[in-house]
Amino acid sequence: MAGSSAQAKVQEERVRSLAEPVLARHGAELVELIVARGRSQLVRLVADREGGIDLETCARISEEVSRLLDAEDPISGRYTLEVTSPGLNRPLRTESDFRKNAGRKVRVVLARSQHEGIVKEVTEEAVTLATDHGDVDIPLRDVAKAKLLLPW
Repeated sequence: MAGSSAQAKVQEERVRSLAEPVLARHGAELVELIVARGRSQLVRLVADREGGIDLETCARISEEVSRLLDAEDPISGRYTLEVTSPGLNRPLRTESDFRKNAGRKVRVVLARSQHEGIVKEVTEEAVTLATDHGDVDIPLRDVAKAKLLLPW
């Protein structure tokens, strides 16, 4: 089983290395990559760019990545390729994600607690939330899950 896991990781990294330059040419970044195996395999690229990403751009990225995947063949067998935008409840994972959401209310889940507050400050290592109980500094490495809280 460990070999299978290592092989899956190599496969995922190969897909990432093929997709990221295509996304960069379209001014986009890879938010999430999912390679799901099973009866029907799925390769899902979640892409975004400043101001959002439109359907036409997702379609162009899909065509280009599909050609590369066909040529390089990093996925054995048949698979479905999806290129999509992250949507409103996109997970926040990186320093950049938190910076883009400065001034917005978020929920940050840690191993044993969670905090809700406004993103006040972001550094390479931590995010500061303004909560109802005062400011809370959270090391980014400790974030298990985080997302934007919508105002409705």
